[in-house]
Amino acid sequence: MLCASWPARWRVLVLLALYAAYLPLSGYTPGQFRFDAAEYWELSLKFTRYGHFSLIAFDVPLRGYLGPLLVLPARLLCHFTGWPMLTGARVLGAGWAALLFGLAIPQLWAQVVGRALSGGRWLVLVALGFIFWRDYFNFTLSDMPALTLLVLGLVALGRPGWAWAGAAGLLLAAAINIRPIYVASAPGWLWLLGAPLPAGHLLRRSGSLAVGVALVLLPQWLINEQHFQRNTPLVLASLPGARPLYLKQLTWGTAFQRYETSLIPEIPRSLVYADPAGQRALADEPGQHFASYGQYLRFGLRQPLATSGRYLRHLFNGLDVLFPTPYPTQLHPQGQVVLRLLNYSLLGLGTWLMLAALVSVRRETGHFFQSRQAAAVLLALLLPCLLVLPTLVECRFLLPLHLLLLTGIAASWQPVAWWQQLGRPARRLAVLGLALGWVWGCWQLSEATASQRRPPNEAPQG
Repeated sequence: MLCASWPARWRVLVLLALYAAYLPLSGYTPGQFRFDAAEYWELSLKFTRYGHFSLIAFDVPLRGYLGPLLVLPARLLCHFTGWPMLTGARVLGAGWAALLFGLAIPQLWAQVVGRALSGGRWLVLVALGFIFWRDYFNFTLSDMPALTLLVLGLVALGRPGWAWAGAAGLLLAAAINIRPIYVASAPGWLWLLGAPLPAGHLLRRSGSLAVGVALVLLPQWLINEQHFQRNTPLVLASLPGARPLYLKQLTWGTAFQRYETSLIPEIPRSLVYADPAGQRALADEPGQHFASYGQYLRFGLRQPLATSGRYLRHLFNGLDVLFPTPYPTQLHPQGQVVLRLLNYSLLGLGTWLMLAALVSVRRETGHFFQSRQAAAVLLALLLPCLLVLPTLVECRFLLPLHLLLLTGIAASWQPVAWWQQLGRPARRLAVLGLALGWVWGCWQLSEATASQRRPPNEAPQG
């Protein structure tokens, strides 16, 4: 049972049962359903504000229409049952958890690597996902739905035939509309589309993909034209007359190195961690902000080492999962030390496995990955992570990378064989010493960031 691959329907049912049992016991109350989660819930009313349903009635420039639209079924469920919105969000969350861990990730892994996850290895992946990300499924945020749709889109695109390409277009465009940063994944999935095919097949698949993308993005285009007089199918991600949100994020990401949304009573709303060196450098810029992307580029080129160091700190901070929730209720919850030590160990192990896989591919193409497909999938998943490194990073921004590392560990690490391959006791001791040094270094980096925590009133404002 643990050695064989489980059918997708059983995986989905197991996840539904797990999260249906856990989420009501997770400790959150309806009064804690706030911030972005509550905003998405309220935005779902936009479609019926004229007394009838209309996609074009959605008039919010900072959000795509599809995220709130997908919340609407849960809102209707709460309307007819009298349940609080937190309960409706949990119903949705259990569904997204089942799709992400029960269907999307296992299917993509099997497709790229050429072998399915065994039942035992899949259970390890489910356990790791639960340990680090379980409470995100309490809330109607965009991160889990968008990543699920992106991964399912890559699964569909990796399958032959024009119908699958059309389905991929729908899914990938949906991911982009929900999380606009996923537009950076386009080079990856276009490369995946262009796998060696006869010219006629490639043309049909390309056309089908384009139709799928257009069907999802056309309503956004009409929304932008009608309400904001902008001729684009992409989410505007800026208020009329204001700087784009991403440009603001570049300023915030220079002055601060980490952010969490807080439900901690004594630290309301924001856990924000300053970057003193970045703030000093930003003080020399006109208005202490970036007015254009060109200005930011010149800023980075003038101090390449400092900028590179800032990005590396953001990379670590984004992978330094301190809370299994987007809305922590305690600064140091029970079990946090164990969570951190486990995470640092897994980050080191995942990095080592990734480097070993790259060496293996270089020596013998196709030994670990089907190279072209794997490269395209990695590009689609990692380019959005690369694009968020200059911003005010939150752990959920690097969700694709963290889950990629967890999946690689669960699917490929063989601890017994690895320990035996180390051979002599001296070599084993050296590896253990290196591992302890890695964990200690990660801990010190995390503590250095924690020492820069600032009061909520210093957090950047939109």
